[in-house]
Amino acid sequence: MNTTQKNNIKLIIAEDQELMRKSFIALLKEDQDFEIIAEASNGKELLEILKHTTPDVVLLDIEMPVMNGREALEIINKRFPDVKVIMLSMHAGPHFISELMARGARAFLPKNCDPDALFEAIHTVSSEGYYFDKSISEAMLRGLQREKSINPLLEELSLSDRETEILKEICEGKTNRQIAEALNISIGTVDFHRGNIYKKTRSKNLVELLKYAIKNGIISLT
Repeated sequence: MNTTQKNNIKLIIAEDQELMRKSFIALLKEDQDFEIIAEASNGKELLEILKHTTPDVVLLDIEMPVMNGREALEIINKRFPDVKVIMLSMHAGPHFISELMARGARAFLPKNCDPDALFEAIHTVSSEGYYFDKSISEAMLRGLQREKSINPLLEELSLSDRETEILKEICEGKTNRQIAEALNISIGTVDFHRGNIYKKTRSKNLVELLKYAIKNGIISLT
């Protein structure tokens, strides 16, 4: 008998427009893996909820009264670092998205995104830590590369288990699409991890990446 119990992903929705907020909640209830544990109409209200409620993922609107999403994100990143935040907005350019990621966001999605993309983003952020929509991942990475100071967690940590997996796939000559299919993650997520791998290993090209992998015993020449 299978005794394994799957834990639901606990969510909080922070959105000032009630109709939009209720629409998100109704949509998210279609996925049995999600559990909506609270909702907030602004950043201040969200922070009060987080004092006594711990979600896995917060869906946070950027444009809100009283306290907007950007201000709330900074405080969440400092006071509640284990809470993963997905930022939502109707419009934002690559530089703005880069800034949000540098401030601790785990993903960015337009409010009019496809429901499947929303579900995938929540699942991926919960399990992998980060998610990038395919359409913005390249611009996002270019923005991060231009920044002199990015989230220090991304610079100081050694390669994660997922990054090591992806590095092995890269060294086998697989494309991002092939890696995404092999590991059952999005291409955007592969893009982001790949960028981090190059940064952490201080590699400028695939040859240097291969040397790093061989030197550190990640792959062998057998």
